[in-house]
Amino acid sequence: MENTSEKRLFQLDGRLAKCAAMLRGVPLADIGTDHAYLPVYLAVRGEIPAAIAADLREGPLESAKRTIARFHVESIVTARLSDGLAAIQPQEAEDIVIAGMGGELIAQILSKAPWLKAGGKRLVLQPMTTPEALRRFLRENGFAVRREEAVAAGGKYYTVLCAEYDPAAVDTSDLYPYIGALDGAAAENRGYLKTCLHRLEARIAGLSHAGRNAEAEEQKKLAAQIAARMKGEETDDDSRCNL
Repeated sequence: MENTSEKRLFQLDGRLAKCAAMLRGVPLADIGTDHAYLPVYLAVRGEIPAAIAADLREGPLESAKRTIARFHVESIVTARLSDGLAAIQPQEAEDIVIAGMGGELIAQILSKAPWLKAGGKRLVLQPMTTPEALRRFLRENGFAVRREEAVAAGGKYYTVLCAEYDPAAVDTSDLYPYIGALDGAAAENRGYLKTCLHRLEARIAGLSHAGRNAEAEEQKKLAAQIAARMKGEETDDDSRCNL
């Protein structure tokens, strides 16, 4: 028999669809869930056994509860008031999604949950701003990025990344905070890399204008690596500079 809930089911936007593609079908915590679109979508499709739709504010949480009730997935998705991961117990979630927040805020939320370093936990993160700050936090705290993809939304490019605690696999290159694990294979990835390159070129021009030529030269090396990544070439990440 056709699932009538699935027949009426909404479609995820590009950012959430990328997040969904990185999940493993295990118990999920969606932090900052807003309308609970991601966990409800997955629950209706039978792709997760359980989920917590968490939000800091009562208003978004009420919206989440309405979405959960509309699609009759109360037995799978639970709405919960939570400041970040504070109200989530380690055994309740194996995959953790934090999407639609700034990179620094995401890093702050992660820093308050040391249990994320336990084996088997996966982070799926979608920063709206300062992705460089988030990548630095992940690296400094031993989280290796397993997969990263760009997505276009509202005329801008954003990144979605999947990370797990694995200090031995952390990328220590200077290029990493800029572009993470993105390659130039997909058009959206290339668009993101192009945006990063333009920003770096503007910074190089500013450094040169200020007479800071040594710094400008170091930045030029990184710019060349980004350009090579866009073309799908191997990059030399041995250069070292302060971001």
